[in-house]
Amino acid sequence: MLKPRFCKTFEDYAKNVFLLYIDNQLKTCSTGDVVWEEYRQDRLKASTRGKRGKGMRRRVQADSAIPGNWESFLRIDDNKTDIFTYLAEQ
Repeated sequence: MLKPRFCKTFEDYAKNVFLLYIDNQLKTCSTGDVVWEEYRQDRLKASTRGKRGKGMRRRVQADSAIPGNWESFLRIDDNKTDIFTYLAEQ
């Protein structure tokens, strides 16, 4: 996951980090695929992630503030699902 350096909102992150990265990658190839990982509760990875600690649930909207602790934000599967959905729409 690309870190949200200097971004204040999820809209800033989408425009200035994620989409900029995708655009730069497409300059050196003719096609590209973006793949999202599905986080299923019945998998071994789910229990491994659970041992890493708890994070804070955040609402992902264009004008929502980027959390100060990005790693803690990404510990919550629902946060990742929301941000992947938001980025895919952008």
